[in-house]
Amino acid sequence: MLDFPGYSVSGAVASFFFILLSMRQPDNWRVISSTHPILARIGEDALLTCQLLPKKTAMHMKVTWYRSEPSTPVFASWDGADATEMQMEEYRGRVEFIKDGIHEGNVALKINNIQPSDNGQYWCHFQENNYCGETSLLLKVAGLGSAPYIHMEGPAESGVQLVCTAKGWFPEPQVYWADITGEKLLAVSEHSIQDDNGLFYVETTLVVRNDSVETVSCFIHNPILNEEKISIISIPEKLQNELASLKVIGPSEPILIRVGEDIQLTCYLSPKTNAQSMEVRWVQSHRYPAVYMYADGEHVTEGQMAEYRGRTMLVSDAIDEGRLTLQIHNATTSDNGQYRCLFGKDGVYQEASFDLKIVGLGSSPLITIKEQKDGEIELICSSEGWFPEPHVQWKDMEGKIIPSFSEVLTEGSHGLFHVETSLLVTNSSIVNITCSINNPLLDEEKIATFSLLEPMMSFSWKIVLIWILLLVVPVGLLMRKS
Repeated sequence: MLDFPGYSVSGAVASFFFILLSMRQPDNWRVISSTHPILARIGEDALLTCQLLPKKTAMHMKVTWYRSEPSTPVFASWDGADATEMQMEEYRGRVEFIKDGIHEGNVALKINNIQPSDNGQYWCHFQENNYCGETSLLLKVAGLGSAPYIHMEGPAESGVQLVCTAKGWFPEPQVYWADITGEKLLAVSEHSIQDDNGLFYVETTLVVRNDSVETVSCFIHNPILNEEKISIISIPEKLQNELASLKVIGPSEPILIRVGEDIQLTCYLSPKTNAQSMEVRWVQSHRYPAVYMYADGEHVTEGQMAEYRGRTMLVSDAIDEGRLTLQIHNATTSDNGQYRCLFGKDGVYQEASFDLKIVGLGSSPLITIKEQKDGEIELICSSEGWFPEPHVQWKDMEGKIIPSFSEVLTEGSHGLFHVETSLLVTNSSIVNITCSINNPLLDEEKIATFSLLEPMMSFSWKIVLIWILLLVVPVGLLMRKS
């Protein structure tokens, strides 16, 4: 037997087996669960189960259900007691730990009132002393939303424009158009958005140019449930609608509004028509969510864009003539863009579009000296509160443009721009410098003028003063000593 000083083969073998025993995996049990995804509809309850194999009691084990991090569990049970301190907030009061079969290693987690956010992977984790095991489960959440709603916008010169909308679906549904024979029709645009609850709104547009196409269907299909909803529209019937012969008139020129002012968006029917029984909405790029919606004689708050809640008011004094004005208080840079005003009745809409341009005239520019050496002066011109991006120019006293040395434009938290530009002056013949900042939409500018004589004279007097002090102070000290 080979021996080394202070070390024996028998001792090495004993240590080796001790390490193997301490490192061995818990091959005496493992965790299993369903290999198939668990399907749950929104609003219903879901049951996630897992099992120790071979069967054994888990009463004194730590059982944890988690998603991404074990430290923030969906639910945890330690030695038979619930541990809720680190539980994810969205699951508090919404989950139940079912341990009827815990003596055989069978546990389940019941999630009540399933939401879109519950969709995804879950982990079931067991721990006994230093041994642990886990398995994963996939929860697929699905929900059928509203039936598709088809309305007609037009008719237009290019044909009849049909728009199909639906909301409350999960996951994102498939949308398609078909004619009366079932042949699919090509949409010109598709749009989807998730609301605050995680549910999908879908919108698709179809332009019908063929007069022979009289009936069109819109299908909304849930790929998880393999279920769908359908709506059908008769084009000739909609063309007989009251609104089909009316027009909506809006501003013909872009509306310029300064930041902080109130916005007024007016549109009206031509010829004059009572709009009290109509739906009227102001939207941006898509119908949902809306900037503002009026229906059944009152403001509809559901589906209004969050940034417009509490900022809008409808002026309806002339509604019997088909004229309505939307007021938006305290204009911000985010209000900038294109809007559409839609009048609707019985599935037919007419609209007008217009541009709203938000403008901000910033602070007067401030010119400062950054550095002065070797006969060069660097001037800094700064200003803030501009929208859109301003034009900045340096000019001499004759109005000639001087190229800037650098220019930095930054956007603040409210969307307003801060500008800082620098100019390097090396020509001593330049006396007065002007910094002008211009708003391209308002064609207004703010100007600051800086005279180079003042800093140069100030600099010269400082040198003279230093020399005087250097000469006078020693002379005074000598006189005091004598």
